[in-house]
Amino acid sequence: MENGNKRIRVLLARHIMEGHDLGIRMIAMKCRDVGMEVIFVSRFYELGEVVKAAQQEAADAIGLTSSSGAHLFQGKEIMRLLKENDMDLPVIIGGLVPAEDAAKLKEMGIKGVFGPGSTPDEAVKFILGITLSSGDRKE
Repeated sequence: MENGNKRIRVLLARHIMEGHDLGIRMIAMKCRDVGMEVIFVSRFYELGEVVKAAQQEAADAIGLTSSSGAHLFQGKEIMRLLKENDMDLPVIIGGLVPAEDAAKLKEMGIKGVFGPGSTPDEAVKFILGITLSSGDRKE
């Protein structure tokens, strides 16, 4: 899938505190199936390293998984780090995110929240929507 004249590059990551990865791996496969380029940052990365990887890889979006209850911390911290690095990238968070926390995450600047009951197809469709509508806005 292309955004302008380049392939959409999505960085999918697990935070250092995250042990589960089935959902994010399924999303990675679905993203590849529709033609996106996936950069998968596996476990034991801090959010600063995720932002650095997104910058180095010229990612169009970041997806985080959270099943450990750290989603509010992750959302606040990733948005702070992106701002600190003058990066304007859409971020989505999925996993065991309670519905009542989705609004809080969106207030922080998280573009999409995919909690229990969400499907990988919904997340991929959302990623396509936010990256294709942004055009070539690379730094």
